Amino acid sequence: MSVPCSDPEFRPVKAKAASLPPGVTAERCWCGRVAKVKQVEDFSDKFGMKFFMCASYEHDPPRSSASSSTRPPSPPPLCKWFHWIDTEQPDWAREEVEEKQRRAWATFFEEERWEKVRANEKAERERQIQKLRAEQARNREVNQKRMDDEAARRFAEEEVRREAREAERKRLRERAAEAQAAEERGDKSGKWPRWTQGK
Repeated sequence: MSVPCSDPEFRPVKAKAASLPPGVTAERCWCGRVAKVKQVEDFSDKFGMKFFMCASYEHDPPRSSASSSTRPPSPPPLCKWFHWIDTEQPDWAREEVEEKQRRAWATFFEEERWEKVRANEKAERERQIQKLRAEQARNREVNQKRMDDEAARRFAEEEVRREAREAERKRLRERAAEAQAAEERGDKSGKWPRWTQGK
């Protein structure tokens, strides 16, 4: 039966084997075995700190790859004894964490800046597209008006020609009717009928 951890507030996910710090006496866990010394590799406020862990305790970190998911899980721990050696994070670890955070923020701000640049470029492209579409719409309106004006001009000219043709046909019909009436009356002058002599 496993025993609750002696320091349950935090248990590192990533840790590596480490040497016992000078002046620190090795400890034995609840099961009586000499505990192993580990060093935290998580980038947290405990990065670089050392702790004792029972030699019989096996820890399975979260599986992040297909290869790790095929590895069989560790057997249930015989003893979950866990005890911190360091009480403060070492300076080098704190500096490394701060540097990583600085780089992360720098990357974040750089990505944010590029997102703004891309957003501005996209907005400019959309503005240019809207401007081009508006110009094309104006050109279509101008062309349509030109075609409408041309069609109206041709229609007016055709109306003038049609009226001229109708006037000519009316004149010819009247002349034919007059000549027919004169011929029926026997109204002749000279050799040829009057309506053949022109007006």
